[in-house]
Amino acid sequence: MIMMKIKAVLESIVVGIILAILSYHELKTPAYLAAVALRRKMPDSWFSGLIEWYALFIVIGISMAIAGVASRMVYKHSARSTPRA
Repeated sequence: MIMMKIKAVLESIVVGIILAILSYHELKTPAYLAAVALRRKMPDSWFSGLIEWYALFIVIGISMAIAGVASRMVYKHSARSTPRA
């Protein structure tokens, strides 16, 4: 029973890491392009120098949230589908 719980935890961690990497990779370019467009539209604003960094931090946060939700869903599914002894 302990082995099944460890397996469920490891599966959820692996899924979380993979989805974090994939979502970061997919969201990075659109966020960067939006940041550059915003900087071109408002070049004298207070945030224009670091807008790419702000966009990157937002992408990292969104990727971590997606990974956390997916990891939790996989863990719940794995815990529900394991046979009880």
